[in-house]
Order: sequence, then C-alpha cells, then structure tokens
Amino acid sequence: MSSSSPVILADADNTLWDTDAVFAGAQLGMLSAIDTLIGTAPRDDALGYIRDFDQALAALDHRHLRYPPAMLVRALALGANGLDSEAAARRVMAGGPSILAACDVDAIVAGYSNALGAVPQLMPGVVNGLTAARAAAIPVWILSEGAAGRQRDRARVLGIEGLVQGVSEATKTLEQFARQRQRFAPSPVFVVGDQPDRDIAPAVAAGCVGVLVPSKFRPKWLREDAGRGAGYVADSFNAAVDWIIAHTITPSDIAAE
Repeated sequence: MSSSSPVILADADNTLWDTDAVFAGAQLGMLSAIDTLIGTAPRDDALGYIRDFDQALAALDHRHLRYPPAMLVRALALGANGLDSEAAARRVMAGGPSILAACDVDAIVAGYSNALGAVPQLMPGVVNGLTAARAAAIPVWILSEGAAGRQRDRARVLGIEGLVQGVSEATKTLEQFARQRQRFAPSPVFVVGDQPDRDIAPAVAAGCVGVLVPSKFRPKWLREDAGRGAGYVADSFNAAVDWIIAHTITPSDIAAE
C-alpha cells in the first residue's frame, strides 16, 4: 500500500460533464439549418448521419476533431446533394466550391457556435464520486486542455467547485502527465478520463494509473484495445472513485497485479 494519499486528476469533458450532448445539439441544429436551405427531408438517424461526415473530415484533417466547423457545413451540404460522407470530406479537403453561399455558411456556423455555449449537464455519478473522494481525503483536480478559467466557471455553475481542489490546464501528453506526477510526488496519481488514447495511454506511460470511464462517442479510428492500459474500466465516475478508494496503491503495484 502507498504511504501517501492518492491524488485524482479528472478529465472535464464527458467525464465530469456531458459535453458530447452539447455538441450533439449544436450539430443537429446545423443539419436542420442546412436541410431548410436545401429542402432536404429530415433523416431517421440525424445524429449518426452528421457524425459520419464529422469523422470523415476528422480522419483527413491534421487537426482531427478540431477542424473548422465551416468544413462540416460544406460537407453536409454536399451530402444533402447526394455525396456520401467520405466523398464529401475529400471534396471539402481539396478546397472544392461550396454549394451554399458564403453568407449562409457564416450564419450556420454562428448558430452552431452559439449553441456550443450551452451549459452541459453533469455526468451520472459525478457528485457522488466527488463527495466520496472528499470523505476519503482524496483531492480531485480537474485536468483539462481547455482554458482553466472557463473550467473553473463551469465547475462553479454546475455546483461542484467546492468538491474539487482546483483546475490544471495542460496539454495531455506523456511529458505533461510526467510533470503532474512529479508535482504530486510521492502521492500516486490516478487519472480518470473518457478517452483511452488521449487521457489514459499517455497517463499510464508517465507512471500514473489510468481509470477509463468510456464515453458514448467513440471515434472510428480508435482501436478496440485502445484502453487496455487502464487499471480499471468503470461505467460511471462514482464507480471510478470507489475503485480508487479501494485500490489506493502505487502504480507499480497496479502493474504487478
């Protein structure tokens, strides 16, 4: 057993709060606006349709899912005109002409950006998990690539500011997780996140213990075994914290199990 109390670094988006639902709502609004302009009938699985185009673009663009939203607008418009997701993505990446007027694209992007400002809901079990961690004297830090000030404001609005120690803003790389581990040494560091490739893999490589709480959204390019380095896979945040409380041992002990 570790002689030092563990520290939890918790991812924010889709681990503490449901960012995916906000994106889904914004994307559905984008598609509705495009369909209205072009005169396309509503689809049975509108979100699945959008995500096919979204991931086709992300697979081709070096920014992956952070490509400019205007690209998705142009791709979806091509889709409404009969192209499949991969063909539409290739045409947009090649800089082909848009079938929508520039002012229409700008208006749709503005509506999409405004919708992304909605406050997300907490993920299931977050309050219970944070409360359990506090009762066990385990500090929880929010670790996010987003602006620290914005994440603090979000934690305050969602009512969990008093249950977390603070916010650390850092790019999720092996080097950054190694710095976090050094910062909290000799305490073992447990990283809780929803992305096996961005949250768990670099954390484990840096000597932290990864606890995966899988997101509903799984990119097509993610390998099936992407989360195999996790010490535990939980179905909710509070289940992740319960496991950490029951396994307050060092990363080396986890590896030896």
